[in-house]
Amino acid sequence: MSTITLPQLPAAFAETRDALHRLAVYVISPAQRLANGEIILRASPGGFSTFPFDGHVVGVDGDELVVDGTRSPIASLRAAAAVVGIAPDLAQQEQFDVPPHGDPDAPLPVDAGAAGALGAWYAFATDVLDALRAGAGAGDDVTIVRIWPEHLDAAIDMGDGAAGRRATYGASPGDRHHAEPYLYASPWAGRIDGFFDDPGFRGAARTYSQLAAAADPRSAAIAFLAEARDRVQQHG
Repeated sequence: MSTITLPQLPAAFAETRDALHRLAVYVISPAQRLANGEIILRASPGGFSTFPFDGHVVGVDGDELVVDGTRSPIASLRAAAAVVGIAPDLAQQEQFDVPPHGDPDAPLPVDAGAAGALGAWYAFATDVLDALRAGAGAGDDVTIVRIWPEHLDAAIDMGDGAAGRRATYGASPGDRHHAEPYLYASPWAGRIDGFFDDPGFRGAARTYSQLAAAADPRSAAIAFLAEARDRVQQHG
């Protein structure tokens, strides 16, 4: 397999990420939840999308909203919701730890290059998390890779919870803990040893910059996740 590189993030990355986070919380995930009660998303070409529901898929590819294969420019929350066929679910702001919805009629500032970089991060994250999943045992009860709309992180849960050896392994696009995207491992038992030393949460992290500086970012990412997994397995 050829070496995968992580390019420099565009200047508009954070603004675009935040705009697409709002779109995910108030439009894309609700479209699926209203049909079947599910909120989880997944990586898809150029961005992220719902899982298929009632024959439909809603997502983003770069700076376009994609509904059942039909593309339209991303405009405002209200305009996007109209394309999907729902009203924007603004009540999510009161129920969950999510970004404020703001003015639902204001244009969402989505830069095509930055949106593409976010999609590439989710593709990278899904790849390395699937590599970790491949080593799961029968008792690990490993989940699929899911993007959770609340924090827009791609993650899996894995390990024997009854033995204190379960953890969440994931990839954030950046948040209050780290401004840039990062991989993380968070044992459900807390800071089980000095490896899990992130100052912002009870886990360990490798930032986008740290991974990008590696000779082979994919190998570095898998090695980080594997070490975290080994340490969790040794706990208890």
